[in-house]
Amino acid sequence: MSEKSARSEASAHPTPSECVVRAFRDSLDRDEEDEAALCLVHDRGGKVEFDLGALYASSVDPLDRITGARVLAQLGCGDRTFVPESLEILIPLLTDPAPRVAKEAAYALGHRKDSRAIPFVLPLAKSPDPLLRFAAVFALSCHEDERAIAELIQLAADPDLGVRDWAAFGLGTQCDFDSPALRDALAALLRDENDEIRGEAMIGLAKRRDPRALGAIGEELCGTFGGSWCLEAAELLAVQDLFPLLVSLQQRVPEPDRVKFAADFSRAMEACRPKHFPDAKSA
Repeated sequence: MSEKSARSEASAHPTPSECVVRAFRDSLDRDEEDEAALCLVHDRGGKVEFDLGALYASSVDPLDRITGARVLAQLGCGDRTFVPESLEILIPLLTDPAPRVAKEAAYALGHRKDSRAIPFVLPLAKSPDPLLRFAAVFALSCHEDERAIAELIQLAADPDLGVRDWAAFGLGTQCDFDSPALRDALAALLRDENDEIRGEAMIGLAKRRDPRALGAIGEELCGTFGGSWCLEAAELLAVQDLFPLLVSLQQRVPEPDRVKFAADFSRAMEACRPKHFPDAKSA
């Protein structure tokens, strides 16, 4: 469904946005957070919905402020309505005395994707609380801004696995920025104990045609299969030397993984297939 169709359908829905937001707020009291309930409000993304977010965000109740941040986070969905107005409300919440509110404000700013928020998010990246650092990673990703990239490079070495993982994803996949420092940060993650982090590092280096990607991908293909990251990286690098390793890996992975990742194997092998080597159809 297109953004326009979704907005039209949301407008025709009989439930008022005020009732939807109230139901979400009540779900927080029960610790049964119903994020999907806000989709209708986000799809509408109009002045009524913005005013509701602003009202809740100004409350003395932390759970109300969380609700306000959630409403403002994705107004208009892909159309991203009321962005400047939302920033004016969300940025002050980054220093909210309730850490959970500050965390939600950072997530919301990540969804808003406006570089004007970057300098205000940066202090959260230094927080002793890993949940706040994780929120900062989310907020800083998808920006090509050098300030955001520099902080993500630092967070790629974070002791917290979740923070490190998302920093690797932000640097490797979610941006096209390139620099020696960024590549070195990704290269340092090639020895991480976590399969996904190593995979994101390989993808990022392969995307940037860094020669360090080849050895890492080859080593991963020869080891225990940990997921499709190595296949995506091989597809991006598209080096013929990887073709026999892909064939060998495909043959030795358990049948469920062979089926689950069949399309990933196929794309990687096609990208790396030597010109003289026949494909499956012509063999």
